[in-house]
Amino acid sequence: MMLNIQSFNKKLIARNSQNLVQNLEFHLKEVMENGISILRNSLKERFPEEKEKILRAGFFFHDAGKSEISIQTALYEDKRPPISHTHLSVIFFYSWLIDFLKEDLYKLLQDEKLRVISFCILSHHSAPHRELENNIFSQILNRKITIAKETFEIFTKFDFILSEDTLIDTYKKFIEGYKENIYEFKFESILNLNSRKFFSFFYNALVKSDWYSAMEIEIPLVKPAFESIEPGKFLLPDKSKFHKYIYGKKEFKENILLELPTGFGKTFLGLGYALKTKRSKIFYTLPVTTIIEDVYENSLKKHINENQLEWYTSKYLVLKSLKKGNVEETEYLEARYFEKPVIITTLDQLLFAFLGVDRYPLKEAPLYDSCIILDEPQLYSPLMLFLFSEFLKDYKDNLNIIIMTATLPDFLKEKVDEFFVEPFNQLTIENSFAGFRRVNIDTTYLGYEISTLNFEKKLKDLLSKGKKIAFIFNTVGKAQKFYKSLPKKFPKYLFHARYIYKDRVNKLMEMKNKLNEEPKRPIVVVSTQAIEAGVNISFDVMFRELAPFDSIIQSAGRVNRFNENYHQCPVYIFGDENDYLPYKREQLKITKEILINLKISSELDLLISLREYWEKIKTFLVSSREKASKLYKAAKEISPFSINLVEEKIDLRDTYFKISVIPYKFYNKIKELYEKYNSYGRKEFWEKKKILAEIESYMLEVPFWGIKDFMWAEEKFQFINFINLKYDEDDNLGLVMEGENSLFL
Repeated sequence: MMLNIQSFNKKLIARNSQNLVQNLEFHLKEVMENGISILRNSLKERFPEEKEKILRAGFFFHDAGKSEISIQTALYEDKRPPISHTHLSVIFFYSWLIDFLKEDLYKLLQDEKLRVISFCILSHHSAPHRELENNIFSQILNRKITIAKETFEIFTKFDFILSEDTLIDTYKKFIEGYKENIYEFKFESILNLNSRKFFSFFYNALVKSDWYSAMEIEIPLVKPAFESIEPGKFLLPDKSKFHKYIYGKKEFKENILLELPTGFGKTFLGLGYALKTKRSKIFYTLPVTTIIEDVYENSLKKHINENQLEWYTSKYLVLKSLKKGNVEETEYLEARYFEKPVIITTLDQLLFAFLGVDRYPLKEAPLYDSCIILDEPQLYSPLMLFLFSEFLKDYKDNLNIIIMTATLPDFLKEKVDEFFVEPFNQLTIENSFAGFRRVNIDTTYLGYEISTLNFEKKLKDLLSKGKKIAFIFNTVGKAQKFYKSLPKKFPKYLFHARYIYKDRVNKLMEMKNKLNEEPKRPIVVVSTQAIEAGVNISFDVMFRELAPFDSIIQSAGRVNRFNENYHQCPVYIFGDENDYLPYKREQLKITKEILINLKISSELDLLISLREYWEKIKTFLVSSREKASKLYKAAKEISPFSINLVEEKIDLRDTYFKISVIPYKFYNKIKELYEKYNSYGRKEFWEKKKILAEIESYMLEVPFWGIKDFMWAEEKFQFINFINLKYDEDDNLGLVMEGENSLFL
């Protein structure tokens, strides 16, 4: 089909929503100015005149396709445009390049950077993937396209001279190229590291400048964290050799690895190191959302201004809405795409960027010139850690990393050893562990199931002495069953991950308040691995079900954590390797053998035994290592424009398959919310997203095995799975599954 050019006789507009009409000329200019500013700051360079002109054109022409008359008519009538504008914007960009550079189209199409810019234009309203190109260009192959003549006046005003004949000829060549499947027109390049970096930066600058212009908000001026946060306010040099080392260094160029006991104050050691790398962004990664919220609220927020600090996980909007009420769209976007100088998040979020998931350039761009604090890495799956170590090879020159843990997996240490410095020798590290004598591992109950042991008398005695007691089980079902078996008169509290998000949001804080009451009150807390690491609480006595050895050490780190008892406190291990889920039997068998022979004089003995454990399970990590290698190679060998994956649909944890469900108890509430959702129009995107977040607040995650027979869905509720099991709010049990399968929850 031919392209026509005729007068529209109206002002060209960029958008028309909620009584807000934005002028197209103003929008193109604003995106160009803001986009080039963001790009300069990202690349930290000033561009030669011709290069800057081309970059500016990339930003300027991003919405030029909206000058097509059927699109303008739809915008004026507040209707959905009949075609996408981005393919036309790409044709405008190449048409201008032909006139500006006096080059042939086919030669311009072979320039990798120009292809990157044009693909950013094509995909700036969606995730960048190759199917997008075919879907969008197919819209104009057999339809009449008419461009408003007034658009050329706008181009000339900003010194982007483009002839009508060049546009018509370029349009014709693009249509023929796609119809005949000519190679030059396909976005199939495999980018090298520098090209991918440029792609991430340009896409990030274009999309964010477009967003802020559309919302009529000024782009916030964000200073790097090291310019506004003073480490001396929270880093105490007299606390230890490690604190003194971080405090005393003026600047860090090297990546460092710190192996330290639990409760050593690693949070502020990591932050102090990160600030002294003088990187633009700091990513503090933790494995669990509850820990992330806790570190955000009770540690970092005390020393970092809120306009410098944010947290983000895939549950951000759900949890933030529950706590805060109304969440602004800009607040959500700034959190999701890492706009603040200090971001607390999970390793998953960084891996999504490396793997090219969803709108990944918006996450990847901030990672360049950043410092990553990897805290408690052992709580991630081996797959994730192997995958992270693979990508580290590519990004090592663009960021700094500090790894901190009390239970550093040897397999991770071996994989990243060449990229890290251990600032302290083995003797100093071992002495730091030897200085702690807080717990004793007691195997009196090892090999016995909890149901065969009568703890009531022992618990009465401990409670009468004012003790804070923890029972840690490997599954929610076992924790619920034991909690119910305790006498009602006992001061008890149940904490696990099988509550709907709406109920779970404040449970950690509620538990911490109970444990920190003054004067000290006795309590029995029954829980799962949910409090295994990162939660700053302390018990006097713990009963821990047999688990992998590193998990036992992490659990023990919640006992006598602050040395408040001045003597070793007991951690009793019960259970055996035959009841192994959700772990592997061999992990528990190896742990049991180590525990039987374990004698503790200090926590150095735990460190030595942990090294023995890592050595013995090496053979069981081969499949995770191979899988990570294949994923990495696949991400390297395909075009970054070739996949279309949604972040929320991917699980890198490599555990048993989990699924989100809503207890049937809340069916009527979900029906009401869904009707409200459907009442909103297509342009009320943010209101609809908030309704979906409220629906999600009634969800919880369960392992698929054992519960699939209780699940059901209705066609009218898209993407929602209900579960026909009891949800107990009266006794604080959460989702309950009766019978033998309950132990698998």
